[in-house]
Amino acid sequence: MTRRVTIKDVAREAGVSIKTVSNVVNHTGSMRQQTRERVEKSMRELGYKVNVSARSLKTGVSNLIGLGIFDFSQPFAPYFADKVIEVARRNGYGVIISTYESEENGISRIITRNLQLPAAGWIYFNDQALDKEAEILEQPYPIVVAGDFLTYDKVDSVTMQNYEPIKLLTKRLHDSGCRSIAVLGSPVGNPDRSDFEAAKEGTVWLRMKGYIDALDELGETLDYSMLIPCRKLRERDGIEALRSFLAVHECPDAIVCMNDALALAAIHELQRKGLQVPRDVQVTGFDNVPEAEYSTPALTTIDPDLDRYVEDVVGMLIERINGYDGKARRAVAECSIVERDSAQFVYRRSSPMGRTSVAGSSDAPTAAVPAVTR
Repeated sequence: MTRRVTIKDVAREAGVSIKTVSNVVNHTGSMRQQTRERVEKSMRELGYKVNVSARSLKTGVSNLIGLGIFDFSQPFAPYFADKVIEVARRNGYGVIISTYESEENGISRIITRNLQLPAAGWIYFNDQALDKEAEILEQPYPIVVAGDFLTYDKVDSVTMQNYEPIKLLTKRLHDSGCRSIAVLGSPVGNPDRSDFEAAKEGTVWLRMKGYIDALDELGETLDYSMLIPCRKLRERDGIEALRSFLAVHECPDAIVCMNDALALAAIHELQRKGLQVPRDVQVTGFDNVPEAEYSTPALTTIDPDLDRYVEDVVGMLIERINGYDGKARRAVAECSIVERDSAQFVYRRSSPMGRTSVAGSSDAPTAAVPAVTR
């Protein structure tokens, strides 16, 4: 049986005192940045892991997991957090929540700071690419990453289909007679077609790739003027972007929104301008947040099966906390189209509840890490 690496081993390797290592682990004390980095490097090289049981005895806190997520400025974040709390509670765990700004390096700003919090392990919902092949994920506590960015096989991760659902949705709108199909929430910076074709990660990039490939298969030419960029995928950014677009363009037949927050914003702005949804323009979202069902009109959207998604996320983390030490795993949650009033299709292969399954794909653009459904 392999001997567990201790704090003494790290101190010896880094040439510092045990107290210094303890301060690094708990993110306390003052020291030179070079010293902290040397200790962190030794921890990674030796494979040091925080002794969760010992920490629980010392702090008097047990059965807590952490959730690191972007701020609650759009409805998906609290929806996801509620689901994590629900599943964790069912498994006997409480949840600590630590939020980060989507800018300023995202989870990288909180991931080391969270060492001082009494959680047995952390779930991080990541909304941006990680540099240095996700080196920041090499931490002395269990981590599971949710989101659509690569983790380079460093930790367990859970993602959702992005490419296939948008591809299918775009084709369904086209089959229903929509010829001018705009996208609300495309990336800023005027990326060209080759940028989208090269995309291997990223929520918006993979969804945009599905939209472009759908147009190709339909024999339609990509019209860059139909791409409406948003700095962030939140309501106020969507309203401002769509308002600017409609000031210089005719209203399209349909607007594919990169998430429900933008779709709800689009419906609001279109109605403010006297346009009717879906008579004048069809609108679709992505996420199936609770608000989608109760908007006016109710929102047609893509459901990422968040229940299964979160079950995988929390389940993987608890397995790691309980000692599972196997290779990094990756789960993919399948999606379905939920048809409501904001976009109604001429043809649908669906259940009586108005759902269309998205079959067969685990989002090939992310296949750098083999997909395994748990």
